[in-house]
Amino acid sequence: MRGREEKEKENKKTALETAYAYLASRMRTSAEVRKHLESKEYPDTEITEAINDLIGLRYLDDYLYALRYYEYNREKRRGVLRAERELLEKGVDKDTARNAKEDFLYEQKVDEFEDALEIARREVHVPSDVYGEAPRVREIDDRLIAKIARRLEGKGYSKGDIFRVLDVIRRESREDVE
Repeated sequence: MRGREEKEKENKKTALETAYAYLASRMRTSAEVRKHLESKEYPDTEITEAINDLIGLRYLDDYLYALRYYEYNREKRRGVLRAERELLEKGVDKDTARNAKEDFLYEQKVDEFEDALEIARREVHVPSDVYGEAPRVREIDDRLIAKIARRLEGKGYSKGDIFRVLDVIRRESREDVE
C-alpha cells in the first residue's frame, strides 16, 4: 500500500511544472495561470510560489502580455478600448493595462481616428460584383450612419473618434453629391 502512494506522489506534477505546460502554447496573464492552477487544486502557497518563480524567470509578464494584446487587436482592426476591457477581463490590473496602452499608442504612433475612418469608408464604398468595375458608393442615410457607429463602437473605438468619423463621412457624401 505504501509503495502505491509513493508512486502517485512521484507522478503528480508540481504547480510550477503544470504552469510551464500551460504556458507552452501561448502567453498568459498571471491571473489566468493562477485560475488554472486553482482548478488543479494546488495549495495557495504553492500557486503563489510558482507564479513568483515564473515572474522572476520572465515567463509571466502582464505588461508585456498587454502590449502584445494591443498589437494583436490593432492587426484585427479593433480599438484600444475593447482591448483594454478584454485585458481587464483576463485579470490584468487596471494600471498595467493603461500603462501598456499609453506606451503602445506612443511607440506605434497609432491614430485610432484614421483606423476608424478607414473602416467606415469600407462600409460606404462597397466593392463591385463585376471584376474591373469601380466600387459603388452607398447612399448615406440614417441607417448606414447607425450601422457604422455600431460597428465602430463594437470594435472598441472611442465615442469622440466615432462622432468625428461620422462627421467626415457625412461631409464626404455631401461633397460627392455636389
